[in-house]
Amino acid sequence: MFGKSFAICIFVFFAALSMKAQQDTTMNARDLLMHRVDSLRNAGQLKTQTPQTIKQQTIKIDTEESKKQHSPTKATLLSTFLPGAGQVYNGQWWKVPIIYAAFGTITYFAITNWNGKEKFKDEYYARVNGEGPQLHDYLTYSDQSIYNLYTSYKDNFQLSIIIGVAFYAVQLLDAYVYGHLFSFDLSDDLSFNWQPYLSNRTYGLSLSLSF
Repeated sequence: MFGKSFAICIFVFFAALSMKAQQDTTMNARDLLMHRVDSLRNAGQLKTQTPQTIKQQTIKIDTEESKKQHSPTKATLLSTFLPGAGQVYNGQWWKVPIIYAAFGTITYFAITNWNGKEKFKDEYYARVNGEGPQLHDYLTYSDQSIYNLYTSYKDNFQLSIIIGVAFYAVQLLDAYVYGHLFSFDLSDDLSFNWQPYLSNRTYGLSLSLSF
């Protein structure tokens, strides 16, 4: 009885192994067939691609990547902490000398007007307090003239500060705007046309933008 049971167990065991092996063989054959089909399909796709198509796809991928990587916010932050850095980030390094030349000019006039303001303020207070004229080059100037010179330099100093702040804001705006236009398509396909027209005795102007 034990021998029969053992024989049956051995038979079932080998039968199960045989079924498993057959299943694996079938799956391997199916996988091999699918792999072969995929290979032929990929080969057919490669044959239909010309060098020009591959080049266009590469340019498209590079353009999309540059759009993802280039950040107008980053350009603005760079120009916030270091004027001109955002322009360099946008690829417009030639603007940097213009920016610093403008800031240098504004700084020069601000310092000059500040010194003039302080000089004539001290001169005016000295005269008002009875100390007499202190600036030998302005001995013939009246107290009112000295005060007018003081206010003139003060106003020019304040104007220099305003211009400096405005120019600082302009270079920030420039970095932000050109950060957005970094990947803008400026190809030859862009065109702007206008022409007059007459419809039902009504005159008008037709504008069209093509891209």
